[in-house]
Formats: sequence, structure tokens, C-alpha cells
Amino acid sequence: MSIPDNVQLTSLSKLQSSRDSTGAWYEVVVMDGRNRVGLICALPSTPPDPHIHPDYNEWWINVGGQTQWQIGQYEPLLAAWGDIVIAPAGYCHDIRSKGTEHARRLHVSHPNSNHDIRGIAPNRYVPVDYSVPMPNLLHTRYEDLRGKNGLQVAWSQVIVEDGRNRATMVQACTGDTTEPHKSQTDEWWVLLDGTASLHTNKGDVHMARGDIVLVEGNTSYSVTSTSTEPSVRIVVTAP
Repeated sequence: MSIPDNVQLTSLSKLQSSRDSTGAWYEVVVMDGRNRVGLICALPSTPPDPHIHPDYNEWWINVGGQTQWQIGQYEPLLAAWGDIVIAPAGYCHDIRSKGTEHARRLHVSHPNSNHDIRGIAPNRYVPVDYSVPMPNLLHTRYEDLRGKNGLQVAWSQVIVEDGRNRATMVQACTGDTTEPHKSQTDEWWVLLDGTASLHTNKGDVHMARGDIVLVEGNTSYSVTSTSTEPSVRIVVTAP
């Protein structure tokens, strides 16, 4: 499949096939001027690395296996496929792979992010409150959100909204096509379920579960859901 020069496609399944046998690995998949987005594949033996980003939110999308986050003074939470986890600016966070399989997550960080400021574990925990309104929940559970909004109907909901990004989860039914859209900035998304096709003036791109797609700014495009079951994607744009 030929990819138009104004589109970037990263196949999660191809990366798994080519990189998993080497152990843990990391791949930068998006640099859009606002974010550095990297795909992290970690093993259960990965040592803890608690740290703090004092001036920006960092968030993650779980795309395989099980990963545990401990953020601020909140009790550890375990994320599954499609879950979104946020560490607000200034909150220490410690991330650990769980289970026996490779654990994969996309991190969405500032382009100049680092782990220079170390964190320490709290001496007590408070429960994570899942009753607060969206967006920007500490832990957005993918299956719960789909169950609440409907498994077989079209819907969208903003998951993350801050000074750098707006991330919206979009569920589309078979054959649904968005109106042609053009943004001045790069836009990207992750396909969590189903299949979809991206249409641009330079050609089409077909997407499978786990694929990450970036469309360059000033590109007119639309998206069609092509699977027999609804497709679900997280769309990340400028706020």
C-alpha cells in the first residue's frame, strides 16, 4: 500500500512482529510540534522510574498487555487495552508492567520531556475517584466508556483537554464517513477497534486495529468506518 506524502502511518502489528523478539523497545511515532508521542514496549522485569513533569500533563493510551500506574497519592490503577491514563502536571508517576506478556503504551509528552526530576513513593494512598465528570479523568476505562455510550451506535466524547491537546474518542458505525475537514495543524489518531479508511486528495490509507495515523496540517481529509462492527478511534487535535 502506497502512503501519501502528507500522511504518516505506523502499524502496531508490524512493529510487534519486528521488535518484540528483541525484548523491551521504544519508537517515536508522532512529532507534531505540540507533542512527542512514543510507543513503549516494556517487560514485567522493567525497573520502576518514578518522576515528575512540573509544567505539563503527560498521558498514555494502553495498546497491549497490562500496565500499572501509581500517580500522586492515588492508589495504583491497572489499565487494559484502550484505557487512557493522565498524570497532571506536578504529579509524581510510577509505571510498571504487569503480567507475563509485553505491555505496550503510547505516551503523549511535551517535545522536550525528560525524567530529570525524580519522585518518591507516597506513604499512603487515596482511592481513585471514577465519579468525577470528564474530561481529564485520571483513568478513563475504555470498555466502561463504550458500555455507557453504546456499543452499536455512533458517539464521540472528549477525553483529554488542556493547553496542548484535545483528544476525542469517536465511535463510528459501518459506512459512516466524516465530512471533509482541513486543519492548520497536524492531527493524528489511534484506531482502537475495527477498521477504517482515510481519504485525502493524494490517495487513501487503510487502517487496522492499533494503527497510528498522522495527517499533516492543511490537508483536507475524511474518514470512513469500514468494519462490520463499529470502529473506535482517539482523535488528537490542537485545543
